[in-house]
Amino acid sequence: MILIALLVPLAGAVLCWALGPWLRAAAGWLATAAVAASFGLILATGSGSQALFSWMPGFDFGLTLDRLSLLWALVITGVGFLIHLYSIGYMHGDRAFARFFAYMNFFIFAMLLLVLSDNWIGLLVGWGLVGLASYFLIGFWFERPSAVAAARKAFVINVVGDVGMMFAIFLIVANVHSIRFADTFSAVATLGAPVVFAICFGLFVGAAAKSAQVPLHAWLPDAMEGPTPVSALIHAATMVTAGVYLVARCAPLWDQSASAQMLVGTVGAVTAIGGAILGASQWDIKRILAYSTMSQIGYMIMGVGVGAYAGGIAHFFTHAFFKAQLFLASGIIIHALNNEQDVRLMGGLTKRMPLAFWGILTGVLAISGIPGFSGFFSKDQVIAGALAHGHPWMYAVGIATAGITAYYMFRLLFVTFLGEYRGNVDPAALGIARSTGSAQARELAAPHKPHHQAPSWIMGLPVAVLIVPTVFSGWLLFGSSVAPSLWTRFFAVQFAPSGTAPASVPEWVTTLVTFAVVLAGIGVATWRYATRSARANAVARLRNETLRMPKVLANAYYVDALIDVVFVRGAQILGAIFSRVVDPYVIDGAVRESAASAQALGTAMRALQSGFVRAYAFVLVLGVGCFLAYYYFVGAR
Repeated sequence: MILIALLVPLAGAVLCWALGPWLRAAAGWLATAAVAASFGLILATGSGSQALFSWMPGFDFGLTLDRLSLLWALVITGVGFLIHLYSIGYMHGDRAFARFFAYMNFFIFAMLLLVLSDNWIGLLVGWGLVGLASYFLIGFWFERPSAVAAARKAFVINVVGDVGMMFAIFLIVANVHSIRFADTFSAVATLGAPVVFAICFGLFVGAAAKSAQVPLHAWLPDAMEGPTPVSALIHAATMVTAGVYLVARCAPLWDQSASAQMLVGTVGAVTAIGGAILGASQWDIKRILAYSTMSQIGYMIMGVGVGAYAGGIAHFFTHAFFKAQLFLASGIIIHALNNEQDVRLMGGLTKRMPLAFWGILTGVLAISGIPGFSGFFSKDQVIAGALAHGHPWMYAVGIATAGITAYYMFRLLFVTFLGEYRGNVDPAALGIARSTGSAQARELAAPHKPHHQAPSWIMGLPVAVLIVPTVFSGWLLFGSSVAPSLWTRFFAVQFAPSGTAPASVPEWVTTLVTFAVVLAGIGVATWRYATRSARANAVARLRNETLRMPKVLANAYYVDALIDVVFVRGAQILGAIFSRVVDPYVIDGAVRESAASAQALGTAMRALQSGFVRAYAFVLVLGVGCFLAYYYFVGAR
């Protein structure tokens, strides 16, 4: 059943690709049914393993469904099913409708292969196929140069991570002589600290690229060039959480290397607060959510990195619901506003799009960590876990990030839904340049009013369903204060107990301090965007804020510029040196000189070939005479 659950989405992808012209609209239902079938099979199986084949000793390939892979597989297929269903309405009328669902099913297959494999090679193959699927989906609208560039950027950065993973796997095979996870983890104590750190470092390079961690995060905001359901699938349930899964899966390796734990925890903490700050500087609704994903994945990486595995995984679980909900609700807005994504050109949409409003509102409350919502329980586990494992500065960063997150997410809510609709304002009045990504500014379209129609049920139903776990999943898993939570007991057998420092700060104090910082962030957002005076002068205020935005934030810390200078231009300079110097003068020069030398030698030898027998006889006699003279005068001594 595990194997069938893995192959059903692949079969759906092949059928949608091969029979797309005949399936037409039915392709969406076929792909959705394939993901639903996979979800049902995984849920019915629950746990188990499936041996596939053995190539040679130590190279055994199989699938496993333990508690960790079960959780990921259920989220991938469960949330993936809702996103597929939503996509039927969102992509309706697209000329490549069947191709889109072929890519979506292929993405699900690749993620399932990644999380269900019980060996490093299967993991690496799934890892690479996820990158390939993301390339297809991000660049789905390939007639847009920006989409092609974004897809290429995501693919290249992820390949950098793949190289790091491959070197780590080389080290594992060289030292363990097996590709099975179980063999590696059982031998970890015999590897030595330097080897374990080198393996963890290589694996984390792959995790950082896939999960958009600093400094390999630059592809994530550009990935918003794909259709909105793609953004939901990549950000909520699949690709960017693969790094969290990898670190959690390799917990025995990280538990043997304090240096590796510090590296991962530090990168996660820096990414969490760095992504949150960038989220506060964006106006594109999908880019705001993209940077929020980067920040929230930073929380997860920080948690699993320092050893708080249950907390980091818990945040993955709750994040899958509220982030999918946020993206799908924003897709309803974008769909209704003729693909407008700039929140400065929205406003006053509360009554006009009530489902989108409630979807965004509950998602914002959850991601901000408001008590009672799912994000409150999981985020507090990560923050408290950082302190319990002896990292007070990460604890402080986690609290600060919570406040910044609350600020920019409530800013999104207020600017999008409160006040008057601003779509009929000339984009130039807001100081919006063509480079901001606004559809109106980019196309210089005439002012337009939103299509105030309600979304079709097929787009509205997934958003409504996701509201339930966004609100209640925290209570289900972490609500008990008397006994260990269901979540902790579920993973008690998955992870070995790790050492924690004495609780210097009671958990209730952490909760109160974090909530106070969150309230402060909400208060600042309310003062700047929700008061009567702020709404009355919205156009002027948004214009001034755009103009006063620090350049370092407007340019996303200049990471893209740095990559361009160091890698892109560096590669161009290296290419110019090879094309203008090495290739013509060294490589071609060597070929030309070889040809000239051969020609000169041939000419010289040809001069000796007269064709007369007497000349050849003379040379022969002369040679014999020289040999005899040498033997007589030199050899005799």
